[in-house]
Amino acid sequence: MTEASRDLHVMPFSPDEYARRLDAVRRGMAEREVDLLLVTGPENVTYLTGYETIGYASFQCLAVPADGPLTMIVREMEKTVAATSTRIDDIAGFGDTEDAVETVRTVLGSRGRLGGRIGLEDGGWFVSPAAHGRLRAGLGGDRVTSGSGIVEVVRRIKSSREIDLIRTACRLTEAGMRAALEAIRPGATENHVAAAAYNAMTLAGSDFYVGDPIVTSGWRSGVAHFTFANRTLESGDTLLIELGAAKRRYFGPLMRGASIGRPCDEIRRMADVILAALNAAIAAIRPGVTSGAVDAACRGVIEEAGFEPYFRKRTGYSVGVAFAPDWGEGHILSLRRDDPTVLKAGMVFHIPPALRLPRRWGLGFSETVLVSDSGCEVLTRHPRALFVAGGGPA
Repeated sequence: MTEASRDLHVMPFSPDEYARRLDAVRRGMAEREVDLLLVTGPENVTYLTGYETIGYASFQCLAVPADGPLTMIVREMEKTVAATSTRIDDIAGFGDTEDAVETVRTVLGSRGRLGGRIGLEDGGWFVSPAAHGRLRAGLGGDRVTSGSGIVEVVRRIKSSREIDLIRTACRLTEAGMRAALEAIRPGATENHVAAAAYNAMTLAGSDFYVGDPIVTSGWRSGVAHFTFANRTLESGDTLLIELGAAKRRYFGPLMRGASIGRPCDEIRRMADVILAALNAAIAAIRPGVTSGAVDAACRGVIEEAGFEPYFRKRTGYSVGVAFAPDWGEGHILSLRRDDPTVLKAGMVFHIPPALRLPRRWGLGFSETVLVSDSGCEVLTRHPRALFVAGGGPA
């Protein structure tokens, strides 16, 4: 692959940033006494190389030695994508009738990479337990240790360029939220609202998503992880809408609640409690506090109001580089009860407190926030209030 052809694809980060990430990962490898790290998680591969493909569900392996060039092993059909979107020269492929696990062993053996201690990631979305076991056995069994967490620790702190991409994603998400709220009216369907959001985010410049817009209404808003299902909107409905547009695999999620017509006192009170809990979490965030302290600030408001049975979840989770099925990095870092992790400047979180009364109604409000040097910066910019269809924020 020539430099001219590579220039057709502008990488999201400079060579210096990729070098900094690789250096940090190699320091982590040294601490764990790992001579060769095999990265199989799509997000981790992209983080270290810039690799962008819709074919991320195919087996992929990035071999990171303690020193020397990286080797990427991907499906044959993905070799051109890998060569175009990264600056890796050593890219090997396996055909659809070939054994990917055997290819890894053969390729690394031919490069003389199998002589030391190997760290193998355990949590790759698309590596089956059977394939993982075969890979471990084929690479030497006792010489293979867990390599999980080495890249993830580096991903916790976002660079200025990563934060810029998340800011851009937030602007795109906001375009979708505005369109979604404007589409709410009696007689429309959840699908109309979802389509308006999707169309607006895509036209504004979003890249491909990790999932469709979450739009639930009426009794369906009280069921977690439902989404649009052609239900016709009616006067008196509450709606819960959660969106996440993408920019170069970075996301800026946003959740808002809405009511068709003037909300009843119970809905109004529930909205007020959620918003107060969100505000309390934001106010608690600053470098040096623990994840658990932020969770306690949010959770305390909800518990005091008597809504604890409807909030048995974490307060928030890290966001950054992502592929479907999840825009979050909760496996890296979450804001949750009693978590002792200390927050540091450069961490980015999505904070989505929501209350759902099962099969009655539900509301939620969220922000994507940055832990700044002095406190907390809210990256999403949309009115933080219950939206009343036809009348704007209540």
